[in-house]
Amino acid sequence: MKVFGKAALFATTLVLAGWALATAGVAATTEAACADRSLQGNTIIVPAEVRNYGTMQYAQTVDLEDKELVLTFDDGPDDKSTLNILDTLDRYCVKATFFFTGARAERYPHLVREAALRGHTIATHSYSHPNNLRRLSWNRAVRQITRGISEIQGALDGDEATRHIKVAPFFRFPGLNHSSPLRGWLASQNISTFSCDVGTDDWRRISSGAVVYRALRNIRSKRGGIVIFHDTHTRTARALPDVLEQLRVEGYRVAHMVPEAATTAQMALSDNGLTTATIQPQLPSSDGPTLELKPALSLH
Repeated sequence: MKVFGKAALFATTLVLAGWALATAGVAATTEAACADRSLQGNTIIVPAEVRNYGTMQYAQTVDLEDKELVLTFDDGPDDKSTLNILDTLDRYCVKATFFFTGARAERYPHLVREAALRGHTIATHSYSHPNNLRRLSWNRAVRQITRGISEIQGALDGDEATRHIKVAPFFRFPGLNHSSPLRGWLASQNISTFSCDVGTDDWRRISSGAVVYRALRNIRSKRGGIVIFHDTHTRTARALPDVLEQLRVEGYRVAHMVPEAATTAQMALSDNGLTTATIQPQLPSSDGPTLELKPALSLH
């Protein structure tokens, strides 16, 4: 489902009951900074029906137009890069999805709240980012997911201004190292799995100029899609303005991905963790199977 045109900025509030994405003060500041909205695309409502998204690993991606993309950032928040990335996104009047980790949300809860207050979608990427959840026992792997959700929601709940905002039911596997059993468990909790369509190699030890080159090359090759960056690297923060400016010149648009309201409502968390019947983890006994091992992917 898409929401088109100028109404796109207001669609999230209309669709996501009780999920206001910005306070009046922050919204006013962001509006004032948006002199050119030419890069701003549609609001994409991700259906409550659980799916796997991203053609790097799965058969489908989100419903995008030609030369339309979704910006996603993994691994943060980070005290050196996330705020600069948020400022760049504001200047170009676009929104992103942040797949935060629980451990960093504990360390920098104010940055989780800042991203949410600026209207971005807050999703999850495990608690401590073990590069391959398949290497963990079943209990530990599931705990990585549930604790990550709980800590990120705890960061949002830590301030009155963001207490009404709920973590989106979107999960991205660390290193993109997924497994069928864990995807099945996520589906049983009404959480969709997100891979990507376009990599940027910003996780590699390359220059910001190389990030710009590779990001644009890969986006052009796909003519859009779900793009994966990492907000834990200063090279990404330095590269992003050049990437967005060139995409604007070439006529691309950045869509904002948000969850359908019914699923978001199920993600309500208490101070003690996951509470609703649909999201409560059902852990096997501690002697349950360790998940099968497969070669790790090179994306982190």
